[in-house]
Amino acid sequence: MRRPTPETLARSAGLALTVAVVVVALWRAATDFMLDLEVFQDAGRALLAGQDLYSEHFPSRSGFRFIYPPFGALVFVPLVPLPAAVAQVAWTGATIAAVWAILAMAAVRLSLHRAEIVALALTGVALLFEPVRANLGFGQINVFLFLLVTADVLGFTPRRVRGVLLGVAAGIKITPAAFALMFLVRRDRASLVRAVAAAAATVAVGFLIRPGESFYYWTHEFFVTNRGGTLDFVPNQALSGLLTRAGVPEVLVDPAVYGFFLVAAAAATWGAWRMNRAGRPVDAFLLIALGVFTASPVAVTHHWSGIVIVLPLLLAPRRLPVRLGLAALALVHLIGTHYAYALTAESALEHQLQWTIGNAQGMTGIAVLVVLLIDAALSGRPRAGLESDGDPDADRPDTAGPGRGWPVGAGSGTMST
Repeated sequence: MRRPTPETLARSAGLALTVAVVVVALWRAATDFMLDLEVFQDAGRALLAGQDLYSEHFPSRSGFRFIYPPFGALVFVPLVPLPAAVAQVAWTGATIAAVWAILAMAAVRLSLHRAEIVALALTGVALLFEPVRANLGFGQINVFLFLLVTADVLGFTPRRVRGVLLGVAAGIKITPAAFALMFLVRRDRASLVRAVAAAAATVAVGFLIRPGESFYYWTHEFFVTNRGGTLDFVPNQALSGLLTRAGVPEVLVDPAVYGFFLVAAAAATWGAWRMNRAGRPVDAFLLIALGVFTASPVAVTHHWSGIVIVLPLLLAPRRLPVRLGLAALALVHLIGTHYAYALTAESALEHQLQWTIGNAQGMTGIAVLVVLLIDAALSGRPRAGLESDGDPDADRPDTAGPGRGWPVGAGSGTMST
């Protein structure tokens, strides 16, 4: 009888963990309360009943506001007739499936052996990531938005409609629009145009169903950058949160954040271009994602749900500093280090330690952003016959480049049989 290989044992353990975590997640969905999902239901109900979406008359059962455009309320209409427990279980099941699909698409683009099975083995760990736990606990939509973006930018949608899913995601929540940079760096102008057109179409639909409230949203509500939380809100792990909790005066925080936004946007665009040219679209995708997460005005941790793509990247051959950075990023998001602020700090040393640990998710994100940019600078041109500006339709294998400067981690890292 042939002894199982370490890869087989690791895959089996991962699959067992996935089953256990999924069972617990569905049980909690049937018994707990999902705050944001209830607000989504309230928005769909208000839209059907002709009630206000943004005024104090919004029929919120929880007292929390609806902060998405009118098109978002339309998307939530199918939730209206569902009992709370049914809606929560269905939403959780769909979220779990979406996490698996994101991992599977990244694994396929990384050319991991038996990518779909590897993704299933990684799903349990991904569901334990604090951003995903927050999505499941609140009933948030961010995993679904990242799924739409992933399908488009990694080339899993037909070329003739590529960009539409990203545009729809941006029409629900503007943040996914930043990932159109992936189309820009690979010179896919048609997909970029389709994304813009799809986003514009969602705005037009909003004006058709609620013209007055659409005008209010796009001229006022859209510009309220802290509607998802204040700068010092502990789960805000963007640079704005790190600086505010460090005691930096607000008058200095805004220039620093906007300056960092411009630098991060330019650097991530350049780095993504380099990585796409080197045949590494998943690395480019993560690079842009980290730029979005860390440089946004406010990015609470459930906005970071796309961080799960570090897991399949950890199984691909990469330079050692990149692998260490990805491992650190996975670790801090598995722990959810911002919970350090739930403890009481008394001495100056305790406050410093609390700040360091409590902001580790954001600081690690910035550090890995820098590591990936250095890696992009060291990445060589793709091997002969592989160059196509990172076009996913080229169906070429993932390559980490010739590896000047930094050593590549030993082994392929794939979970083969």
